[in-house]
Amino acid sequence: MCCHVRSASASRRRPQIRPSATSLVAALDLSKPGERQAHDFLCRATRKRDGMWTLSALRRHGDVLLCVVRWAHPSSPANPFSLAEVSLTEIAVCWRDYPSVEAVLDEMERRCAVPTMCEDAA
Repeated sequence: MCCHVRSASASRRRPQIRPSATSLVAALDLSKPGERQAHDFLCRATRKRDGMWTLSALRRHGDVLLCVVRWAHPSSPANPFSLAEVSLTEIAVCWRDYPSVEAVLDEMERRCAVPTMCEDAA
C-alpha cells in the first residue's frame, strides 16, 4: 500500500498577488458602453503576458479614469511613467510622461483636488 504524507511545513514560496484590472475598476457601471470599453481596454493594456502598462494606481475623476502607469517599453527611458486618462464616454486615451511615480501621483492628486463639472452639478 502506498501512502503519501504531506509535509507539515508551509511552502516558502509566496503567492504572487496581482490585482486584476477587474477588481481595480469595480466602481464602473459595465452596462454603459463607454465604461465597458474602458474596462476592456484596461484589461488588454495591463495583461501580464503582452501588456503595454503596469498599473500602479487608478482613480475615477468625472468621465475619465486617471491611471498611473509604467510603460513596458518606454519611448524615453528618462520618463517611464505616465498619467493616462481613459475616457468613459468615448474611445479615447491620452497621457503625459513623467520621470518618477511620485511625480505622477502628485499630478493625480492635484487633478483630483479640482472638482469636475459633474461634481459641481451634484
